[in-house]
Amino acid sequence: MAREVRPAPYHLRHYPSHLIDRVTLRDGRSVLLRPILPQDADLEQTFFAQLAPQTRQRRFHFGVNLLPPDVVRGFAEIDYRSHVALVAEATAIDAEPKLVADARYVVRDGADSAEFAIVVADAWQGAGLGRELMQRLADQARHNGVRMLLGDVLTHNQPMLTLARSLGARIVPHRQEASLQQARWVL
Repeated sequence: MAREVRPAPYHLRHYPSHLIDRVTLRDGRSVLLRPILPQDADLEQTFFAQLAPQTRQRRFHFGVNLLPPDVVRGFAEIDYRSHVALVAEATAIDAEPKLVADARYVVRDGADSAEFAIVVADAWQGAGLGRELMQRLADQARHNGVRMLLGDVLTHNQPMLTLARSLGARIVPHRQEASLQQARWVL
């Protein structure tokens, strides 16, 4: 009888603990900003499942309810250099922590640019959390030798386009998709 072969477990290396910080937002709420951990996969799945359909569409550019397990695992098991992900964790009194935002970049092969993506839970939008995460993500990208962050943004996603512009990104038409714009942020 053939023995089941399981993939080797993910090994955590080079966790950037210097990125852990508690932040108070404009509305007085507090969150813990930190790099994602492999054990956050279930929290990540719950976070994405609880987003409003419009928010999920803005993040993924199509409708999605649940992320496939391999995608969730890929979101949580990262190398912290070519793929960096910061999450915002909120904890209510007598409650389990929950993720309320996710910002990440992935370096393109052999390039000094990276693609970024960010999503903030609906109830946490407008409090400065997206700006805080993007600035910290850019700082880490610079530290890792990234010179430009690129992000595809739906043309009707005005909050993200406004945020990108306010951080110094140039917004240009997407080369292949009329429903998208590309934010180009030179670091």
